[in-house]
Amino acid sequence: MNGIDGLIVINGINHFPISWLHSKGFCEYQLYLEKIKKIKVEKTAEMIIGKQIHEELEREFLEQAEEEMTIEEALIRSKETGESFFIRELETISSKYGIYGKIDEVQIFPDNILIIDDKPGSVAYQGLIKQVAAYSLSFSEEFKPDRDIFSVLRNRDTKEVFWCQKFDKNLLETVVKDIIEIHDLIRDVRLPESTTNPQKCLKCRFRRVCDRSLA
Repeated sequence: MNGIDGLIVINGINHFPISWLHSKGFCEYQLYLEKIKKIKVEKTAEMIIGKQIHEELEREFLEQAEEEMTIEEALIRSKETGESFFIRELETISSKYGIYGKIDEVQIFPDNILIIDDKPGSVAYQGLIKQVAAYSLSFSEEFKPDRDIFSVLRNRDTKEVFWCQKFDKNLLETVVKDIIEIHDLIRDVRLPESTTNPQKCLKCRFRRVCDRSLA
């Protein structure tokens, strides 16, 4: 497991980036080739542009931010005063589940919390759902808020929400299953599965080096 890109070890526990769940949802074998086997291919234009847009959104948010406070302080104050607080690019980590990442936006209200992941499209693919669910899981484990959490997918360009669901037991169980499967891949105790959808292979940037490509 040494040298796996993005993997960090804290107190002897492997932690992988939450974004891996998106890749797994698209094709677990792609995730395996890129992260475990460390096969390098060029980034797509969409990936480069997406990173630039995220950085610009964070810069604009920081310029408009009026006050600095911790998440714990925001949770207490919103309950006491009825205020709402928006936080961009919040780093989160869960040692219990061995995951970490950066949440695009957290909106803290007196009665609930929105965990928002911005995406370039408006289709709630399973990989996207599991990624934002994992952000919700990690936030819940780290900060233990006293109100409901909702997992939200939002179009990065239009700012329209195209999927929203309360982070409940069913969503928890769904994402934990995938988290365990990725940890098993890291520990080399299970073989990766590949997509059976040729259309995914046509869109995959690993198609020219993948020995399971259907394209």
